[in-house]
Amino acid sequence: MSHPAVQHAGGVAGAGAGAGTGNFPVQPSNQRSPVAIAIANYLFQNPVLKQRIGLFDNERDIEFFRFKRLVRALVSEDYKNKQANPKNGLVPITSEVEAQKVLVLLIQNQLILPVKKLHYAEVKAKRWKPNKSKPTLIRSEKAFVDPDAYYAWLYSKPNPYIILYSILAVIVVFAIILFPLWPPFMKRGVWYLSMAALGLIGLFFAIAIVRLIIYVISLVAFPKPFWLFPNLFEDCGVIESFQPVYAWEEPKKSKKSKKSKSKSKATTSNESNEASSSGVTSGAQVSNGSVTTQKRKVVLEEVQE
Repeated sequence: MSHPAVQHAGGVAGAGAGAGTGNFPVQPSNQRSPVAIAIANYLFQNPVLKQRIGLFDNERDIEFFRFKRLVRALVSEDYKNKQANPKNGLVPITSEVEAQKVLVLLIQNQLILPVKKLHYAEVKAKRWKPNKSKPTLIRSEKAFVDPDAYYAWLYSKPNPYIILYSILAVIVVFAIILFPLWPPFMKRGVWYLSMAALGLIGLFFAIAIVRLIIYVISLVAFPKPFWLFPNLFEDCGVIESFQPVYAWEEPKKSKKSKKSKSKSKATTSNESNEASSSGVTSGAQVSNGSVTTQKRKVVLEEVQE
């Protein structure tokens, strides 16, 4: 028989399924409870939850966790210490029943969503491509308080530097707009900086052209192709792109030649083993690295005394 909190949470989840747009139900932030936001700020990416990344409807990444991890985080000593500070806005939680009420509160405020993890056969039945690194999740119509029930986050912590970034963006925009009012020394400094940037870009293209010309010449003049700054276009740092200064390109060995060599070695070893282990073979000959054997036919005749 299901727990009463299960039915209540399930009703909330079902009601929230129809609200909002798209796959994720969205509720305006001004309608969310401050207590729910405070608890979500504490729980989100809490190491106790051991959050993982899953594919919601096999389309987008979403972080999810187990219900037992949520209870464990809410009744922990760390939560009690954070709750003791009134600035955090956390409510006291002393039992699993109160943790279940928090679960319902988070669902009501559209901060978490009950989900179900699909098995491989279920994913194939929906004609989706299974992802080996990320489990596939779908919305669950009911929220269960089972320890192994899964819940996904619809919430992410706001960036604490978003206000600073916004102020800097406004300052840059106004600085560009008011460029005609800049003093002469600032305009001169911007001109020098722009010329230096254009010079660096031109130098980069010149190096790329010169290294290509050297590489083409080395294809004819040297046994191995020569590269100047071989890591110039590699996915690495600026300094690492110019290290080493030069290198010789090693010829690539084809897979077919490797397979043929391995097969020839295997056949020669097998033939040599047969030649050495057989007691009725004779006249073994070795030519061009291969072993040929000639078997002597032995006929046993009965001799009457």
